[in-house]
Amino acid sequence: MSWHSHTSEKFIIGNGTRQVSILSPYLFTCYVRPLIRAVVQSRLGCNNGGLVVNILAYADDMIILAPSWYAMQDLLKILEMHCHKLDIICNTKKTVCMMFKPIRKACIVSQAFPPFTLNNDGLCYVCEFRYLGHIINDRLQDDCDIRREIRSLFARTILLINKFGNCSYAVKKLLFKSYCLCMYNLALWKYYSVTVFNKFKSCYNRCVKIFFGFYRVTLC
Repeated sequence: MSWHSHTSEKFIIGNGTRQVSILSPYLFTCYVRPLIRAVVQSRLGCNNGGLVVNILAYADDMIILAPSWYAMQDLLKILEMHCHKLDIICNTKKTVCMMFKPIRKACIVSQAFPPFTLNNDGLCYVCEFRYLGHIINDRLQDDCDIRREIRSLFARTILLINKFGNCSYAVKKLLFKSYCLCMYNLALWKYYSVTVFNKFKSCYNRCVKIFFGFYRVTLC
């Protein structure tokens, strides 16, 4: 084991799996399946066309959905109970709550709710949160995530220029496709302002011109 330029003596690991092991995702899925099943079978959640949706899971990143404060607290109790059975600890410092207001103002019950509790710790409310790289806010708008992608695209382009600015056109084209066009969450953008989206298009055109050395008036 290496830590701060120091290497320990060899030792045997008696349990667990390696992080890069092929079996790790499969075993983890089997491990948390009872927890996910318990949340789903509770039938507490948001009704989407007759289908109750109350949990979204990607590895150990989970989102719990509920239409009311009491339903959410009951789901958190179920989560806490099964985490205790599986000897899993929920990191309450990284667990946050977000409240989505209904479109119709007449359906708003209250502007503020008491904090939820998980493992006897209060959870804080946030206006936006990053989940799997995508920024979600309580207004269900994608402007914040588009601005994040603009900053990221500029940063990746400048990094490539500093390291590979003198490469051939073919090499630079391959690098730009590989590292600057990796916008896997672009298909999720649905609700955004025209101004912010135009800034994103302008950012893309500018990055192409800067990286490949085109004139400023060149059409991309």
